[in-house]
Amino acid sequence: MERKTFYRILLVIVLVLTVVYTLGIMGVIPFQWSYYITIFMIILFFYLKLDKMSRGEP
Repeated sequence: MERKTFYRILLVIVLVLTVVYTLGIMGVIPFQWSYYITIFMIILFFYLKLDKMSRGEP
C-alpha cells in the first residue's frame, strides 16, 4: 500500500477513535474504552516517530 493512502486511512481511524474517546470522557460509553484508545494513540505516535527516524527524516 502506498504511504499516502496508508496515512489517509490512518487519519480516518484516528478521527473515529477521537470521537469515541470524547464519548468516553462524557460518560456516554464506558471510560475504559477511552483508556485503551489513549494507549493505542501513544503507541501509534512512537511507531510513526521511529519509522520517520529510520527513513532519515528529521
